[in-house]
Amino acid sequence: MLRIHFSDTDLLNTRVATAPDLHWELVLSMRHLRRRVVPPRYAAWHRDVVARLPPPGRARSAEAYREVALDPYWEAVRSSVDGDRALRIRALLDGGVNGLLRSYAPTMRWLPPTLHVRSAVERDRELGGRGLLLQPSHFCHGAGHLPEDPDAPPVLVHPAAQPQTGPVADKALARLMGATRAGILIAAGTACTSGELARRVGVSAPTVSHHLAALRDAGLLRTVPHGTTALHVRTRTGSALVHSSCE
Repeated sequence: MLRIHFSDTDLLNTRVATAPDLHWELVLSMRHLRRRVVPPRYAAWHRDVVARLPPPGRARSAEAYREVALDPYWEAVRSSVDGDRALRIRALLDGGVNGLLRSYAPTMRWLPPTLHVRSAVERDRELGGRGLLLQPSHFCHGAGHLPEDPDAPPVLVHPAAQPQTGPVADKALARLMGATRAGILIAAGTACTSGELARRVGVSAPTVSHHLAALRDAGLLRTVPHGTTALHVRTRTGSALVHSSCE
């Protein structure tokens, strides 16, 4: 168990990463590649990458590995991290930093002023007023990771949250309004930018804009300004429609 101890200043300086970390995705994906058995969500990736990687000793560099194992899947990695970030932003808006830190259960347990994190090591860490950067990772599975060097920036790498809406709900909504609009409405359960929605649904930005307008006109989604961009989130009616498709 990793125990991270927060001061009041640390809580003020805690934030969520805005994008995937290439280094960690590289390191953690390589760990999965070395395993005989991988978690189901990585099974297809593992099979494809093993088939495409050159034999050991033949151009087995980090760059060659990245070209085969990460670059073709980077949109999926970004989508995974975007989804987690949207979830954490909603938790922060609803419950402040306490709500944010509580949202990481069961991987982490927030017992103020200490965050208990599943880890292969037993240690305590003081943040020294620098706060904590919470870094969601597509290839992180099970336990969190924090650099052991106390002088290194405090970055906690953790598994990105997985979508809770199942394929049954997806299909039911798709029959009602089409696959793209259903995907956008499901993804907008937490506030997202147009770019985040495009990556999560797998369509172009103009396509997203077209469907966002239709969903707004139907009263299923609303758009609110956020700095220099805008966030899109389901209305109560939109959420009721998504939830009813799960029943």
